[in-house]
Order: sequence, then C-alpha cells, then structure tokens
Amino acid sequence: MRTLVGLLILLCLVSACKKEAPPAKRGARKAPPPAPKLVDRELQEWEKVLGQGVYHTQLRGAFDPFKPFFRETTPEVSRKPLSPLEKWSLAELKLTGIVKKGRHRWALIEDPTGKGYMVKVGTRIGNRGGYVAEIGDSYILVKEKTVDFLGKERIITSKIPLRPTEGEHEIP
Repeated sequence: MRTLVGLLILLCLVSACKKEAPPAKRGARKAPPPAPKLVDRELQEWEKVLGQGVYHTQLRGAFDPFKPFFRETTPEVSRKPLSPLEKWSLAELKLTGIVKKGRHRWALIEDPTGKGYMVKVGTRIGNRGGYVAEIGDSYILVKEKTVDFLGKERIITSKIPLRPTEGEHEIP
C-alpha cells in the first residue's frame, strides 16, 4: 500500500510539473492578418517621368503668375523745389491768354488763387509731371507720363482751351 500511495504522489507531482498554455481570455480577438500592400499607380507613373531626366519649360513671352497686377508706384524724388504751377492739377488751371510775337508764343495760365503765370513750350505744369508740348491759337497741349494698372507707361495729352472772353459768352 505504501507503494501505491508513493506512486500516486509521484504521478501527481509529475503531472503538476507539466507546463500548460494559459487559458484563452473571453472576448480576446486574434491579431488581424497583415494588410495587403497598396500599390499607387499614379505615383509609379510620376516616378518614371521624373526618372527620365530634367524637364524644361519655355517661358518666353508668357505671363508671370507671381507678378502683381497692380504696381505700387513710389513717389518720385523731386528734382528741385516745385514751381507754383506744378502744385495744381490741370483741371484747376485756366488758360486766360496767348501772346504771339514773331515765331514765339507764350501762354498766360491762371491758378485757383488768381495768380497768373507766363509759360512757353517745355515749361513744367500740373501735379503729375506734365509739360507744355504745344501752344496753339486758342489752346495749349500738355503731355503727362502716367502708369496704367498693368504697369505700362503711357503719355496722355491734355488740351486746355482758351477761356472765352466776355463777348463770346451766351446771354440767356
């Protein structure tokens, strides 16, 4: 009997020493299978194109997309102190008379304060850097350099007519 009890104890010891896997937990999920590798066909096409060599563009005469539409103009540095006629716009100045002596002509310009000035061809006039280009029998032409909204310089010619005399006014 002793041998039988010893055998049972030995059998229990041997079976207790055996390592078993821990029991699976309830609700535990198995690891998902690895995702299949995605292939980006468009990326592969671009890699082929870029691997072919350097791409050059011809930009001659093309519009620059980074250039602003409107050019900011910086005020011009005055070359010398402005004359009184350069402080007024052309709309504020009046042509009150024209003097002709031989081949020479002078024009009498009146500013808004009532002061008169004698000008000849080439005299600077107006607040936008204009000059007298021509003195006619009953008008003067003033040319001014301006910059349009696209940044191109243009020359504008303005005609200032002679102020009518009292006899030429219409009486209602």
